[in-house]
Amino acid sequence: MDLLLEKLFFAIFLLSILVLFDLLFKFKRPFLLKYNLAIITISVGFASYMHSLDLYTNKYAFYIILCKAFVSSSFLNVFSILYFPNFRKWVTLITFLLISMTIYSFYYNEAYNPDYVNTLKTQTLVVVKSENLKLPIFFKVFRVLLILSFFSTFLYFLYKIISKFGMNNIYFDKIKAWTISIFLLVILMLAMYLPIPVLRNNYIVGYFISGIMYLYVLVVILYRPVFLNKSSMKISLGDNFRKNTDFVINDLDFINNFFTLFYFTNPDASLENFASVLKVGSNDLYKYVYYKYSMTFNDLVNKHRVEYFIDIIHDPKFLNYTIDALAKEVGFSSRQHLYKPFKKFHGGNPSDLIDSIAG
Repeated sequence: MDLLLEKLFFAIFLLSILVLFDLLFKFKRPFLLKYNLAIITISVGFASYMHSLDLYTNKYAFYIILCKAFVSSSFLNVFSILYFPNFRKWVTLITFLLISMTIYSFYYNEAYNPDYVNTLKTQTLVVVKSENLKLPIFFKVFRVLLILSFFSTFLYFLYKIISKFGMNNIYFDKIKAWTISIFLLVILMLAMYLPIPVLRNNYIVGYFISGIMYLYVLVVILYRPVFLNKSSMKISLGDNFRKNTDFVINDLDFINNFFTLFYFTNPDASLENFASVLKVGSNDLYKYVYYKYSMTFNDLVNKHRVEYFIDIIHDPKFLNYTIDALAKEVGFSSRQHLYKPFKKFHGGNPSDLIDSIAG
């Protein structure tokens, strides 16, 4: 391989390390989304490193193909987690079958058709070559059905997402540009499956396109919307969170029960419990809180517990209370459960604030 391309792939490998650390330290939840983005980053980094070594062994070919299978299936999982949670089981099944079929196809042909494996050693695109691929008839049929299922699901997801681009959805608006970036990436990946001679026969062009795609993948992950790092929300493609939504919850009822009656100090405060207090569905309450306060119900509870804690430590009535007693007064079960929300919504720790007031 050209020395310049080897340096390009090694640079992409180094970038993948930076992106991985960015994910590990900045991305908090949901775990499944973090996990799949990390799998994509690791796969791209490992494939880039293998490319930079310019090896032509069977293991080299297998690792590259497996990395590409992980990248493709993980992107499908990302779509499912963000936009289509109802498809999680289906996507998990396709992912498992795709990875398994990739491994089986390679090792079967390595054992019975080494010529096929040799042709893969210079194949650098996201395709797994079907020419000369020899499998038992059952697995040939199964492979075709699996590929059709994979692409049908991907195309269905893309269609549903595109059809919602004009939706007046406050949550979807924040991620639209990132969605378009992923959409363009997937279109490029799909294009690589087309039988384009210049891409299949010119290995330099193939390597260059692979490098650009790897770089694109890492940039898309690195420049993800910031709110994804801490949000467990799943993006609704229905009518949830529409800006003109008419909520079944009365503002005065919510304010009276949550704030005036200090519901947030209830140690058993929860979305389901408060929904029963308001006599509404928990899903309606979830949407209401996120629309009105741009946070989850638990964060709203903890935020106001922290604010109430700051208020009462200025009150002489609570002068001799321990931090543990103060924490329980505002609704936390112990001082240990106070520290993390306190740092999140105020900064520092309660002891330092109390000392500064006492001093």
